Amino acid sequence: GVAKRASGDVSHTLAKRFDGARWSYYDVGRGACGDNNVASDFIVALNTAQYGDGYPGPNCFKTITMTYNGKTTQATIVDQCPGCPDMGLDLSRGLFNLLGGEAS
Repeated sequence: GVAKRASGDVSHTLAKRFDGARWSYYDVGRGACGDNNVASDFIVALNTAQYGDGYPGPNCFKTITMTYNGKTTQATIVDQCPGCPDMGLDLSRGLFNLLGGEAS
């Protein structure tokens, strides 16, 4: 699972943990954390192991920093991804596109 960290320290410490993570995108809506989101929101769904137990999950609404191909941005954890592999993240379409995921 994800270690408990002091508030405000999450983006820095999770960044290293996600090195080499597999990213995919999904059509967002009402997430497991309880909020409704749209495709342009910079949000992610954590794999089940890291999402944690309870409602809302212990990592809901925490911010992570993501870097890919020279682009860095922040995203908020708002959902669970049961189909994601260990260390996997599902990204909103807008976030995935910003990082170059659907670029031709």
